[in-house]
Amino acid sequence: MQLFDMHSHILPGIDDGAKTVEDSLELLSCLKNQGVTNVCLTPHFYTNEISLEDFIAERAEKFEKFKPHIPNGMNIVLGTEVYVTKYILTEFPYNATFSDNSYEMLDRLMSEQGLIPVIPHVERYSFLVDNPDVIEDLKRLGVVIQTNISNYTKKAPMMKRRRMLKLVSAGLIDIIGTDAHSFNHNTPELYSDAIECIAKKCGRQAVDRLMKNSEKIFNAAIG
Repeated sequence: MQLFDMHSHILPGIDDGAKTVEDSLELLSCLKNQGVTNVCLTPHFYTNEISLEDFIAERAEKFEKFKPHIPNGMNIVLGTEVYVTKYILTEFPYNATFSDNSYEMLDRLMSEQGLIPVIPHVERYSFLVDNPDVIEDLKRLGVVIQTNISNYTKKAPMMKRRRMLKLVSAGLIDIIGTDAHSFNHNTPELYSDAIECIAKKCGRQAVDRLMKNSEKIFNAAIG
């Protein structure tokens, strides 16, 4: 089974993630040593700081410089915390209660732009965690739900880990990612621990489902 990291900030020198090529290679090596060979680079795009055109140009420049350094055996796709081909990482204020306005915005992204919204690190939305029926509604709408591996390790608060595992068991989590920025901010070192925890508590079929969902999106990004 192939393992995927669908949310990372490993592309060097573009956001608050990896600063240098050396930093990036350390993070990729950490993932590769755990069997993760498919990584999606999703740097932040801050619309209040840079135009879309300038961001795409900068991202392309950084990626072209980084490509010769990518280790053999690693499959890398380039996205942003705005979009990966037809999938768009869509963040709301973390205190959002997902009112009609939120649903209308998501519906417009899908019906007018032909995009599939992905809500990243769903665990940061207490309203969604407290109301799994709303997550079900979002998934019925066609929204993809992503969670960070940090919720499924021994370092995570026990009650939070249990609640997130229940969401996985209920099929309400679609994909996982490290959200890796560095070894101090969302370290990728515990990826295998998170996979082991999910397999133990939710069953190996839950891991298989997460990876199959990831593979579908990853392949869409390859084109």
